Amino acid sequence: MSGPHSLLADDGPWPRRRGTYGPTTNAWSDAFGVRSSVAAPQLRGKARSAFTLLEMLIAVVLLATAFTIIWSTFSTAISGWHKGQKFMEQFHHGDFVMEQLVSSLRSAAFFDNKPDKFGFWLETSDGEYPHDQISWVKSGSAFMPPNHPLNRGLHRVVVGIEDNDKGDPSFSVRAFPHLLKEVEIDDYDPWHISDRVQGLRCRVYNYEDEDWDDEWEDTNSVPRLLEVTLYLEPVERGEPAVEVTRLVEIPIAPDSTNRVVSSGSDSDPPPAAAGEGGVDRTNTGSPSGNQGGTIQLGGDEG
Repeated sequence: MSGPHSLLADDGPWPRRRGTYGPTTNAWSDAFGVRSSVAAPQLRGKARSAFTLLEMLIAVVLLATAFTIIWSTFSTAISGWHKGQKFMEQFHHGDFVMEQLVSSLRSAAFFDNKPDKFGFWLETSDGEYPHDQISWVKSGSAFMPPNHPLNRGLHRVVVGIEDNDKGDPSFSVRAFPHLLKEVEIDDYDPWHISDRVQGLRCRVYNYEDEDWDDEWEDTNSVPRLLEVTLYLEPVERGEPAVEVTRLVEIPIAPDSTNRVVSSGSDSDPPPAAAGEGGVDRTNTGSPSGNQGGTIQLGGDEG
């Protein structure tokens, strides 16, 4: 067919003129010789925009880097939090054991009529941690099992580090009557207080030398001032042990072990006697573990 019908049959109302831009004529105006100033719409498809492989790889690398940084920060924070929790748990546990030990030492008993029965013993032993053993006569129920027959009177205790039933070192206590003629410590079974405490060190302050001594030879007397350190198992392997240190004053110590050298001039008044004051329990001005110094005593002077 020719004429306008054939044009409609072949191309439809709008001619398919791809690859051209700008105004064109309508099929109806061509068929009937009528010119139109209206531009025919173009049906040219738009090119799709897409990510290239390089852009995808860069995006993946950036995402992985950001995720790694976020995860590392989160993991470090969580690990530090758990480590801090373990440290605080260990410290509180050691502080509880230390409080019991300090309470027991401060309740020490001593009588001049039988000094050999009330003396303080100290034996040192080395290892991965110090394994010192200390013994004294005390009253009270500190470190004693419930309903123990020695709870209501004086008794001698031996405190140290011994292996428990599993073979692990633990803080252990033995107790027996203090007026025995012959003492065999091994005849009395220990009870294990804590397997977290794996070391014990005790030092005695020497008032004449103004320094700490690792030995105590005067077994017929009681020292005035002690430095006690507990070593708890480390939070993680390869790290140093958690140490809890306390200065302990024994109030009933004889005057012979309570001599203090004054650091002042000859005109200074003498320090307070044993019954007039005591070592500052806040440890202010107390002797350091590495250097000597004059003990600051409480109470009125002069």
